[in-house]
Amino acid sequence: MTFNQALEIVGERRTSQEAKKHFLACGCHPLHLSIFLKAHLMRRLPNNAIEVLTGLYGDLPGNLMMAAESDALAAAVALEWNDIDPRLGLRSTGGWSAEAKSDILEHFPARLSQLREHIAYVAGRLPVAIATPGLPIPPIGYTARAQISAFELRIEQHLGCFLAQLAEIPGIRILHQQRIDALAPSQARLDPRMELIAGSPFTMAYADTLAATFSEVLYQEPPKKGLITDLDQTLWSGIVGEIGAQGVAWTQEDHAQVHGLYQQMLGHLADCGVLLGVCSKNDAPIVQAALSRKDLLLRGESMFPVYASWSPKSVSVAKVLDAWNIGEGDVVFVDDDPMELSEVQQAFPRMTCLRFEGKDPAEVWSLLERLRDLFGKPRLTEEDRLRRDTVRVNVEILEKEVRLNSPEFLRGLEGRVTIDYRKSAAGPRSLELINKTNQFNLNGLRVSEGEWQRYLRQEDTILAAVDYEDRFGHLGKIAVLVCSLNGACINILHWAMSCRAFSRFIEEHTLDSLFRQTNADEIKFAFLPTARNGPLQAYFKHLGAWEVNGGSVRLSHKQFASNCRLLPHELSEILI
Repeated sequence: MTFNQALEIVGERRTSQEAKKHFLACGCHPLHLSIFLKAHLMRRLPNNAIEVLTGLYGDLPGNLMMAAESDALAAAVALEWNDIDPRLGLRSTGGWSAEAKSDILEHFPARLSQLREHIAYVAGRLPVAIATPGLPIPPIGYTARAQISAFELRIEQHLGCFLAQLAEIPGIRILHQQRIDALAPSQARLDPRMELIAGSPFTMAYADTLAATFSEVLYQEPPKKGLITDLDQTLWSGIVGEIGAQGVAWTQEDHAQVHGLYQQMLGHLADCGVLLGVCSKNDAPIVQAALSRKDLLLRGESMFPVYASWSPKSVSVAKVLDAWNIGEGDVVFVDDDPMELSEVQQAFPRMTCLRFEGKDPAEVWSLLERLRDLFGKPRLTEEDRLRRDTVRVNVEILEKEVRLNSPEFLRGLEGRVTIDYRKSAAGPRSLELINKTNQFNLNGLRVSEGEWQRYLRQEDTILAAVDYEDRFGHLGKIAVLVCSLNGACINILHWAMSCRAFSRFIEEHTLDSLFRQTNADEIKFAFLPTARNGPLQAYFKHLGAWEVNGGSVRLSHKQFASNCRLLPHELSEILI
């Protein structure tokens, strides 16, 4: 966006009662960077007022400490070379002699170490996005510009180690330099005149790019959960029904490498916990033979379920959604045939439908990049690894037509429920569950990472993280509940449970434990009906909970004790 557009957006009035504060930490004068950041955050959070806090010129370490002590929900850190050593900036006259360069290299690691400690401290209190130095190092190498010098390589080596260490710290997200390079050419980033006059080194275009990327990284779109793929001319080259399971190809030798790249991408997504399903117009036996080939570049068993039939693709897609028990908006469908894509898109308008254009390698490359964006998330959790196997088990149970509400069956699961009341047990998975819009979500209200950390810092916040396993396997952390105690009443603000844990009566164990641990007489739920939380509404109705003022729902301990269906599992509680 242009600076005038940014000013126009910033001038909008927002109805939010309290502005969502963000801290911009940098060593330079923020000037237009702070305006662009506020505008992009307002675009990203359209229903909220935004305030951008800034620190003092020339003091990045001090500004980081100010960010940590502020009431900001997130911090954007624009790191530049002169923040590490002033002699690498335009406003310093510290010298570029051989002795000065040697001194820069000697002290560079220590200065990076100090910054790492400050940034890690901030990340312990609020999420942090970091832009790596994007402005050019002064032309102090002994080589021509076309040749990089050993001095510059050593500087970048220290920086690379520093960023790798930061990337391992929870709460820290580092802007991808390649992404910024694609949006803002390096030669158009530095404004020497404004740097010398006002201490603001960024051109308007580069400030806009930084601000847009900061907002994208701090407030990412919820990742998709599953991908349904076609087979012929998509997963492989060729029509398997015509040339047989051994005839389809995906290698460079067969001029079908783009299909091999796609297979590798699907294997990578599966390892990251993405559900993979197959819908193909084919005969099932020949499809299974092809998917069983040992040279397939992803594990055949990672694709589940596989539907091969001559029915419309939308019919098979519906079956996959039923097996996964997730909504169409959480799924990507990939096919090479525009007609098939159109038919599925019409049946499932909220699904993301993408075409595999196997004759155009550039389009396939763009598809792979798009899939990274659609399924990307700040950090992987143990539950991501477990998701695929537990979905398969759930389907196998249902196919046996076992009644999950049968007391005998539930006790035979040999289930173990662990409820952890320590705030340190929250982890990224808890927030991920809260922000799911699934069938067991108390109100569907999204919580930012900064708001979540603020919850956890409040003394009166009670967190219950629920882990489950049984003889079929370990589901991991499958539910989270956030509440506070007001006298004899528990106020539950958020409660969400993964669909993988449905029908196991885990919600009964959770409420029973909460009543016992707090000695409360009543629970008040901050409930809001959504298009998808019908199962939770039905559960409240079963418990005899009653609605107040069209919103909150109340449940007494006596009501719960009378209507609690079953407590079939072994329970462990980890207390504060």
